[in-house]
Amino acid sequence: MLKKVAEAVSRFDLLKDAKRITVALSGGADSMALLYALTALKDELNIEKIDAAHFNHKIRGDEALRDQNFALSKCEKLGIELHLGSADVPSYAAENHLSVELAARELRYRFFDSLNTDAIATAHTASDNIETVLFNLTRGTALAGLCGIPPKRGKYIRPLILCSREDVENYCAVNGISFVTDSTNLCDDYTRNKIRHSVVPVLKSINGSVETAVSRMTVSIREDEDFINGIVSEKYSELYSDGKLSVVDFKEFHTAIAKRLIAKYCFASGVEADSFHINQIYGICINGGKTSLSGNRSAFVKDGFLEIAYTDRQPEKVSFKVEITQSNSNLFEKNKKVHNLLLKNILDCDKIVGKLVLRHRTAGDTVRLKNKNCTKTLKKLFCEYKIPLAERDAWPVLCDDCGVVWIYKIGVAERCAADENSNRIYKINVDRF
Repeated sequence: MLKKVAEAVSRFDLLKDAKRITVALSGGADSMALLYALTALKDELNIEKIDAAHFNHKIRGDEALRDQNFALSKCEKLGIELHLGSADVPSYAAENHLSVELAARELRYRFFDSLNTDAIATAHTASDNIETVLFNLTRGTALAGLCGIPPKRGKYIRPLILCSREDVENYCAVNGISFVTDSTNLCDDYTRNKIRHSVVPVLKSINGSVETAVSRMTVSIREDEDFINGIVSEKYSELYSDGKLSVVDFKEFHTAIAKRLIAKYCFASGVEADSFHINQIYGICINGGKTSLSGNRSAFVKDGFLEIAYTDRQPEKVSFKVEITQSNSNLFEKNKKVHNLLLKNILDCDKIVGKLVLRHRTAGDTVRLKNKNCTKTLKKLFCEYKIPLAERDAWPVLCDDCGVVWIYKIGVAERCAADENSNRIYKINVDRF
């Protein structure tokens, strides 16, 4: 594994102008292996100082405190300075209408960004890389999503990016490196964990070196993406002026360039635009017209320029009051019929993982509903259940540490549904205003 770490550092120039390295240390196998590997290679890589940083997300209670104390004890034993940070991620997620995973990442990186260091080494591996590529693939990604995890992004470096999870586990075993395990990594309701536990093993049965193969692919695609984006940036600087984008010559552009220009313009305008919206905008760039976007905005072409502006029509505001009560379950008493509508608003308390959080939908939310045979995105469910477009961002959603468990008027997740074996239940009541 040390050879692969050294190769990654050299191939991707990870330590350019970096002498002080901070390891993002969760206490898990990957981060512990990274800490020990960089320590072993310190002289070879001309590293002057290695320290570490641990962030407590306050999601897993005593288990999170266990991880923090473990990181402290290991760093003390190795004589390594440890920077500690913490935040109440579930509360932050609820207040800012974010998924727990996204909120955790945002606060964690905010802490890392505050550190005085040349580079922050994160323990992303080739196994993480293939999971990222597959996750993006299931969402219908463009070329950028197939680039995987970049070996270097600003001051963040990934020295383990050429190492598989198996490499890491073997390195820990051979060198007697102890580590802790995050229980949420064992929960298949996180999409990434489903890919890790169910999809990747099938691919490895086809090609035992699939992680290495995907790593080669991502490097190649990243080179192509960088080349195309260089062309797009040059064109964009020529066509953009005063908040508008000239589309007079769009018919002469390859669609790959034209659509990237549109995506860049949307991003600069603060608009989230997926492939559907990009295609709609491309259509009006060629043929003229107007199309609606999210956030009460619209895109239109006028006098050869593409513009994005707020529409005059304001959507009707809607709000909800959600009450959750806990009680003993007597729903499934003998000969007692339970109405399906009632079951749509009842959760088994003992099946909830971690903390229950009320929030709104976020990008990428998925759920496997009771009595359904597949996992679907909330975006698709909202379309199927004909939830009004203007109300979707205010629609109540409950989640726990493993993801969505209930959606108003749609139902409960299969893994948290109440049944005849339930002892305690949550009853959910919603008032709409």
